Amino acid sequence: MFKFIVKSFLLLFFLAVVTCPLLFLLGVIDKSPAVGKPPELSFDQVRRMEQLIRRYKPDSMTVRAFRQVKISEQDLNLMAAYGAFQLIDQFAIFPRIRLSDPFINISTTVQIPQTPLGEYINTACVIEIENASPRLHSISVGFFTLPGPLITSALSCLGQALLVQDNYKLVLQSLDALESVAIRRQQLSFTYDWNPDVLNRLREIRKTMLISPEDQDRLIVYSNALAKLSRIFKEHGIKKISVIRVTRPLFQLASDQSNVSKDPVGENRALLQAISLFCLGRRPDRFVTEERAAKLIPPEHIDLTLYGREDLVKHFFVSAGIAVSGGSKLSNFAGLVKEVGDSDGGSGFSFADLAADKAGVRLAELATGSAQKASAIQQKMAAVKTEDQFMPRIDHLPEGIMALQFKKRYADFDSKAYTLIEDEITQRINACLVYQF
Repeated sequence: MFKFIVKSFLLLFFLAVVTCPLLFLLGVIDKSPAVGKPPELSFDQVRRMEQLIRRYKPDSMTVRAFRQVKISEQDLNLMAAYGAFQLIDQFAIFPRIRLSDPFINISTTVQIPQTPLGEYINTACVIEIENASPRLHSISVGFFTLPGPLITSALSCLGQALLVQDNYKLVLQSLDALESVAIRRQQLSFTYDWNPDVLNRLREIRKTMLISPEDQDRLIVYSNALAKLSRIFKEHGIKKISVIRVTRPLFQLASDQSNVSKDPVGENRALLQAISLFCLGRRPDRFVTEERAAKLIPPEHIDLTLYGREDLVKHFFVSAGIAVSGGSKLSNFAGLVKEVGDSDGGSGFSFADLAADKAGVRLAELATGSAQKASAIQQKMAAVKTEDQFMPRIDHLPEGIMALQFKKRYADFDSKAYTLIEDEITQRINACLVYQF
């Protein structure tokens, strides 16, 4: 009898282990998406996103203040859809937001590799506005629905378990900064207490949690190497110089460092991040702990150029820096937003700048794609003799195009006229010696 009970228990346990994940998969994976793929990005939509980013960018807020934000359902969906679709490399994610007082309904479809059960995971999150405060009502994944209070309790326990007490309190403090939320006429409005001190403390947490000590040390190595080079140039009275004079020794240093670390991808990532920050005139203090920041050598100001132009260097290496940090989609999208913004009262849309953006992304992709390609890029970039070996020619690429001119000449990003120039840029990048394998 005892043996029968043990065997029965083991059988039930085995069935539970096998069938529970199967039942979960059956309930989670769908054959059809709840949210469809958004249409191709248009010029007007990019311009609208650039306006929204500029409007709500908090960098200028250096003192504590209350701020109110009002954003329509249409703009929320624009930012959510293209934020997910353009900025996330690993998965295809399609979100949709619906405002229906007092609820915010967020539906999301994640496209996964094809399986016999389907290729989509559909989720739904419902947030309820109660007494001007948001409250998680429920979260659904496929056929499964979990009540908000249960999820909130679980997240609270998880936060206390994973974060040290001071950090957990700081996270709660930042969440409490949201003063009031309301939905009126398909428009979401909320007021929050902008506290730069809390934000700075959160950034310190991010440094230790998201950027490994090893990566911080690497960033310091290449930032200091750049600073030393800038001082040498300054001592010789050089104020402006081709970026080759910087990239050659830095990539040689990366090759030497890789022989020790056995991680050429990590070395290249830190190198491109360091050059990106240098081009922007920013120190890497915000990415390393205060203790490590004390080791940084202050650089001298020198102007780096590509084809004699300082703007092309910034486009190239800032795009490369964004690509190795946040992905190629994010970098390409950021470059496009910048050009569309320039067409709206700035210096104008520039295909030359766009060529530099795309070339920087190509370098980043190869430099961090695999250990083999990373090592090859180090050797190639350490040996370049001319700028056109890694930066495509920009002759006959239209520049200074204002918004109305762009719409008249190219209509949109999917037009034949625009695609022809984009294809020409791609061909020129492919012809660069460094990118040929």
